[in-house]
Amino acid sequence: MKPTSRTWAIEPLLAVILWGGVYPGTKIALRELPLIDVISLRTIVAALSLGALSGRAAQSPSTRPRWRVVLAVGAAQIAFQILLNAGLQYTTAGISAILLATSPLFTAGWAAVHGRERVSTRHWLGLVSGLVGIVFMARPDGAPLDARHILGAALALGAAVAWVSYSLVIGGLVASAGTIRATAWSMGTAALLFAPVALPRVAQLPWTHVSWQAWLGLLYSATVGMVIAMTLWGRAVQKLGAHQAMVYTYLEPISAVVLAWLVLGESLSPIQVLGTALVFAGMWYAQE
Repeated sequence: MKPTSRTWAIEPLLAVILWGGVYPGTKIALRELPLIDVISLRTIVAALSLGALSGRAAQSPSTRPRWRVVLAVGAAQIAFQILLNAGLQYTTAGISAILLATSPLFTAGWAAVHGRERVSTRHWLGLVSGLVGIVFMARPDGAPLDARHILGAALALGAAVAWVSYSLVIGGLVASAGTIRATAWSMGTAALLFAPVALPRVAQLPWTHVSWQAWLGLLYSATVGMVIAMTLWGRAVQKLGAHQAMVYTYLEPISAVVLAWLVLGESLSPIQVLGTALVFAGMWYAQE
């Protein structure tokens, strides 16, 4: 059932909070492991974990995959992983999460243009309020506007677009195959692409020279951040619709900024408190 007006659904709420930990976890892993290894290893671990879970899931009436949809979801997942992780190399965890939170506006715009879902004036106002809050959450004394940070911002925005594409497609796959299997197929498709590149490199990794913090960051993003959170997200998109579920992504930067402050020492500023208040106000107002 859809939540009633101005109530919060647990699945997308928990998913975006768990996703907040992916940013600092990935930043820690990237300090000691190459980008391609971080992306491929965590995608393969996530795919194997989801495959094991899907084998235990109850059979649904229709479990045969529609391969065109599976490939589309897998391609969107691949693009999202590459763009997100590459962006984290050039900007902070907090700023990356903030820019990724523009995805609700991309989703609402797509829905409005294509007429797939009704986007009310109230919903638009809530989205804009949340976006203003996201902007305020960026450090006013942040990094200088140089080529490196421009590239990081562009990659993060590209990840937001890829995430919209994933969310728009995964809902139909969840409806036909179930949440766990749909997510497993999408991640498995991405893992198949990365496997030929990743597996030969695994044997060359300096396993004993990589710190436990780096491995923990990688494992968190591969299991909690991808398996659990993405399963919850697929269920949320099916229940709420893409643009309604996307409202919850405004919570992700809050989780990411707080965790990046605790784990990485990325600073918080007083204006981010105002931004947080606007984010919550926008989410509350946008609920229909």
